[in-house]
Amino acid sequence: MYDANELAPLSGRNVQEGEVYSALRKAIVELYLQPGVILSMKDICEHLSIGRSPVRDALIRLDQEGLVTLLPQKGTMISQIDSWRVEQERFLRISVEEEVMALFMACHTSSDIYLLQDILRRQQECADKEGTHFREFLELDDEFHHLFYRVTDKEFCYQMIQNVSGHYQRMRLLSCGIGDRLREIIDQHNAMITALQSRDTEVMNNLFHLHLRKVDREERLVQKTYPNLFKGEGNIGSANPFWKFDYLQTLKQKKE
Repeated sequence: MYDANELAPLSGRNVQEGEVYSALRKAIVELYLQPGVILSMKDICEHLSIGRSPVRDALIRLDQEGLVTLLPQKGTMISQIDSWRVEQERFLRISVEEEVMALFMACHTSSDIYLLQDILRRQQECADKEGTHFREFLELDDEFHHLFYRVTDKEFCYQMIQNVSGHYQRMRLLSCGIGDRLREIIDQHNAMITALQSRDTEVMNNLFHLHLRKVDREERLVQKTYPNLFKGEGNIGSANPFWKFDYLQTLKQKKE
C-alpha cells in the first residue's frame, strides 16, 4: 500500500490545487503509480477524498509537464517514460552541474567536505540495509548533489532542474535495480570527495565523462528490462489495477 505520507486523503481542510499537484507529481515521479496506466477522475477524487476542481487543475499542470496525458472520455494516463525527455533532462542537469562543480572546487571548505562525507556514510548505511530502499538512497543522492548548488549560491538552478526532471527521475529509480548500481554511485561519490579534497579538476572532469558513459549503458538496459514503461514500446490504455499499491515495490517483488 502507499505510505501514508505519500498519497494520503486530503479531505478535512481547505485543499489547494498546489497540494493535489504536489501529491500526484510525487506519486508519478517516485513510481508509486505505474507509467502507461489510465486513472479516472473518479478514482483520483475518491482516493484523495476531495472534489473534482483541484484535481482537474492539478492534472492540467501535470499534462503541461508531460507527466500525464488527458484522454477525453477515457481518463488520465500516467505518461510512459520518454527516452528523448530523459536525455534532454539529463543533459540539462549535467551541463549545469559541471559548471557548478567548477565553482564548488574553487570555494569549498573543510566543513563542506565533512557534510559530503556524512551524506556518503548515510548512503552506505542505506545500501547495506536489508531489502531495497531505492527512494531513500536517491534522496540522499540528491542531498549530496544539492550541497554543490547551495554552497555556490545556485539554489535557483537546482530547483529549476528538479522541476523539469520527472522522466529522468523515474529512469534513475529504475536504474537502481540494475546490476550493482548503488555500489557504483557510492564509489563515484567517494572518488569525487577525494578529487575535491585535492582540488584536482582533471580527475573531476574524468569522473563526469565516465559517469556519462555508464549512464548511457544503464539506460539502454533499463529500457530493455522494462519496455512496457517506455513511450512507444509497450501497451497502454488499461485501467490501473494497482491504484492502491506501490508500483515500484511490485517491480522489486517480481525480481525477487
